Amino acid sequence: MRNGMRERQSGLTIIGFLLLAAVVVIFAMVGFRVVPSYVEYYAVKKALEDTMRGGGADPNNPAPFRRELERRLQTSYVENVKAADANITRNGSQITAEMAWERRLHMFGNASILLEFETSATR
Repeated sequence: MRNGMRERQSGLTIIGFLLLAAVVVIFAMVGFRVVPSYVEYYAVKKALEDTMRGGGADPNNPAPFRRELERRLQTSYVENVKAADANITRNGSQITAEMAWERRLHMFGNASILLEFETSATR
């Protein structure tokens, strides 16, 4: 009778549970560190697109564009990207503003995550 019950039982052992919990904790740690950087990326992307729609992007005189972009970045609480990082170029009748930046997130010990972001807007 005992052998019959043992064959039908199934479940998660304590070692299996600890391994599963470790994997979940690692993914949660990475997620909690990475998500704010992506929220910031989308804020920068929206600010760049809104500034381009507002006009004033001139490759010969980028100062007004950068002032407006800086204002939009500040109202979106973006701290790691500055308007001075924007490159404005003209290609025929199109004006393109591009921004690229890196974000290094320390995890633990000597382990870090490097995120590279790039966005552009065209008018």
